[in-house]
Amino acid sequence: MKKQKIEIADFWENRARELDTPKKMKKFIEAANEAYDITKDPDVLFAALKVIALKSNLSALAKNAKVERKSIYNLFKRGSNPTFKNLSAIADNLGIGIHLSLKP
Repeated sequence: MKKQKIEIADFWENRARELDTPKKMKKFIEAANEAYDITKDPDVLFAALKVIALKSNLSALAKNAKVERKSIYNLFKRGSNPTFKNLSAIADNLGIGIHLSLKP
């Protein structure tokens, strides 16, 4: 049986399509936070943010967040180091909150 090549962009777009209800979105965000708590790898959160961003129009997101479109694409590259200002603006425009909390 011949294996079908799956492009990484297709993978992310498919994940984004699955988040079609608030309940699914909440579960996805909880899973991303849990994965980050375990790994402490910020790329986990950036990947989750990418999936959520793909549900929107990236050009409109850039305009509304007052962030260059290129900065949004760079944010989603593994190992990126975005400014907190850009990250916060993008998250806010996606309806995602960034919060500080004390460790248990």
